[in-house]
Amino acid sequence: MERVWEELKRIEQEANYIRSDAKKKSEEIIAMAREDAEKLVSDARVLAEREAHELLSQYINEARREREEMLKRNEEKLKRLKTTAKRRINVAVKVIFDVVIGSAQA
Repeated sequence: MERVWEELKRIEQEANYIRSDAKKKSEEIIAMAREDAEKLVSDARVLAEREAHELLSQYINEARREREEMLKRNEEKLKRLKTTAKRRINVAVKVIFDVVIGSAQA
């Protein structure tokens, strides 16, 4: 009977050791999982910031291109308006000159 008790004690000690070891290993696994999760979150944050900066840079470059195109179109329009204005001024001067000369002859 004593032998059975000794065997039961040994089995109980072994079970306690296994339980203790399992608890220790599970805590280590949980700690590692937390570290990995924190690293993933950190990496995701860095990637998100990098992508946000890239998108912002793209939008800024696109806005610059559009601005340059608008400036070119406006400069071309301004040139056309100046040319038209010069022609109209010349016509107006000629009309005024003709009126002044015409009234002087009359």
